[in-house]
Amino acid sequence: MMVIPIFCALFLEILAKNSGMKNHKNNIINRLTTFFLFVTSLVWGGGHEVRGKVYHADTGLPIPGVNVILRNTDLGAATTADGSFLIENVPGGKYNVLYSAIGYDESLDIVNVPSSKHLEIWMTETFLQLEHVVVTGTRNSRINTNSPVATEVISRNDIQESGARDMAELLEERAGISVSSSKEGGKVVSMLGMDSKYVLVMIDGQPISGKFNSRINLDQVSTAIIDKVEIIKGPSSSLYGSEAMGGVINIITNRNIFINPVSVTMRYSGGFTPPVGDFFNPFDLGIGKRDIRMNLNGSKNAFIFHSDIDYLKANVDKNLVYIDVDNFEKYSIRGDMDWAITDAQKLKLNFGTFNTTEQNHSTLLDGQTTIIRNNKLGDYSKHINDRWQMQGIFRGENYYRYYQEVKPNTGEMVKTDTTTESQLEGEFNAIYVDDNKTINLGMEYRTETYANARVDSGNLQSLNATGLYFQYERTFSSKLTLVTGFRADHNNDLENPIISPRIAGMYKLSDRYKLRASWGQGFRMPSFMDKYMNWNHWQFGYAIIGNPDLVPETSTGYNLGIEYFHPQKYKFSVMIYQNKFDNMIIDEQLEPGLFTYSNIDRVHFTGIEFQHRQNYSKNFIGTLAYNLSRNRNIETKEIVPGSPEHSAHIKVSYKSTNRKLRAALKVKMVAPYKVQEFIPDGSSEEQNEGYFDIRDREGYFLIDIDGKYKIHKRVTLSFGIKNIQDTIDSQYGPFLGRTVYFELGSKIGGH
Repeated sequence: MMVIPIFCALFLEILAKNSGMKNHKNNIINRLTTFFLFVTSLVWGGGHEVRGKVYHADTGLPIPGVNVILRNTDLGAATTADGSFLIENVPGGKYNVLYSAIGYDESLDIVNVPSSKHLEIWMTETFLQLEHVVVTGTRNSRINTNSPVATEVISRNDIQESGARDMAELLEERAGISVSSSKEGGKVVSMLGMDSKYVLVMIDGQPISGKFNSRINLDQVSTAIIDKVEIIKGPSSSLYGSEAMGGVINIITNRNIFINPVSVTMRYSGGFTPPVGDFFNPFDLGIGKRDIRMNLNGSKNAFIFHSDIDYLKANVDKNLVYIDVDNFEKYSIRGDMDWAITDAQKLKLNFGTFNTTEQNHSTLLDGQTTIIRNNKLGDYSKHINDRWQMQGIFRGENYYRYYQEVKPNTGEMVKTDTTTESQLEGEFNAIYVDDNKTINLGMEYRTETYANARVDSGNLQSLNATGLYFQYERTFSSKLTLVTGFRADHNNDLENPIISPRIAGMYKLSDRYKLRASWGQGFRMPSFMDKYMNWNHWQFGYAIIGNPDLVPETSTGYNLGIEYFHPQKYKFSVMIYQNKFDNMIIDEQLEPGLFTYSNIDRVHFTGIEFQHRQNYSKNFIGTLAYNLSRNRNIETKEIVPGSPEHSAHIKVSYKSTNRKLRAALKVKMVAPYKVQEFIPDGSSEEQNEGYFDIRDREGYFLIDIDGKYKIHKRVTLSFGIKNIQDTIDSQYGPFLGRTVYFELGSKIGGH
């Protein structure tokens, strides 16, 4: 009987072709054809079913209320509470399936009917992005809206809109976070006015080794490996030990690798401002900055693997007047494998290597810095039963930094400096979960070594540390959740263990209002450089000696915040905070040109932070963040140098209706603030003369535009202009003026 409707459909198609109708009339005929097939299928029993399920790409949870439509037909359905859908009485043929929901990227799929294929779609949230799973605040996976610890998330969508190629550039946009460029070429971050040495930086929950001057250079971490970033502001030593006394930045690399097995991006960027602009020539790709990235993904039975390769080379990239580094070459390789041994057992192996060579040239000296960092990690987890889970982690990292200075005319070696650092760590933890409580028990053992010619005449320094932690999370009702815990740390430099407690909680005032509060203590061990430094920096007229009598720095902090969330429209939050530092380590001048480190009594970091995100229309989203900081030395009543009192960030994001064009306009504003600067005394004939002085730094603002245009479903062109208004600060940065970049990305395979 199906011969009759098929014959009629062919007759209509022939009629359309022979009638000379225009395109829009052909579309009408096509729709009539589909409708006719639909009606006749009902009559003669030729209808089929299209069924499937829609999931949240980040949480894995089903999404209800998603519209599922067979394009160019009147057939469709909406997903139910469990994310499933069923479209009945579908005529045979090939269809484009459109999935759409407010707050999510639209998704397309192709289905051939009839088919036994059960469609499975993963949709990405694009609006408020509150449904991310976060782990940093409690070490347990929680939907962000239900986490009792306030967590700021930089999503993959935010990363793509930023145009940032490394972690330092990404954080530079955030209010309350400052990024400083080092004269050695690296970038370090401060948060809420607290120096970066008080902020623990981790990748997938594990600390990063390789500090120079007690600070991590975040431009070593490529955004190519990042899925999202979780930021906790306030003491977190109760879970993570030393260095987390000011906050935690956790870089998450786990990604949905099933979309495209291979992706490749190539970027070229350069400057417009003289003298950098003199070297920007789009027709000579040997000048400027070139970046190529490749991502390889795959799965086989119980194995899932992915790897990332990132290579960056720059020539005459930075203004020689303002910063030493003008040429550099960086590459990083990272890979991991997940093995589902059984339904209850999983093993993850991870390795990575980072290598950079930076060169600087002047009429007096040529310098070169080489940095190599290698890491490996094994993570084994087992579900013992429905309530108990165990995990064992082994981590090893090695860091090597070599610096040399040579006279360009004679080739004479003037100076060499080598730093080596290693860490070995074993961690074991157990998690108990039932209907209303979660218990974490954990133990860590770490040994680390450090050697540098500036520290104790190059003798090898070592530290053996043990940490024990306990956390109890309890949901008392549908409105109240509390978390309590503590950690005990001990090492060979301590007489007694350090105890770091914490309590945090969330109370739901209503369906839209949430109140969060936390209190905790943290600490930081004095570094090897703080205690054993012995360095005469004769070129700049000063020397530094360490202080072996330093005691650990400690902090006591709290925050209180309220959050309002109107689904699919806007979300805002306000948080007040204070962090009190005791025994803070500062630079102390013993005599002209001679400095050491010492503990001072107390410093208060106090402020308020406001964040707002709003969906103005289907195409526009706006975000606003503002931070007010009042950071004071309680003993002297002076402002803590390097902590801007006012900073703000504004972003307007645009997405075209056809989803081909995405763009973002971003503005970062920083008010004038105090900085500490070393002032050489050239009037003296002594070798070491000079002093530290507090100076005023002018405020500044940075404006960036970033965009992406989808040329093809597998090819995307990215472009951007950084520092549009051409701001340059030759003393503190930004050292570069206006720059532009172009990037071409391609995805191969998958769907």
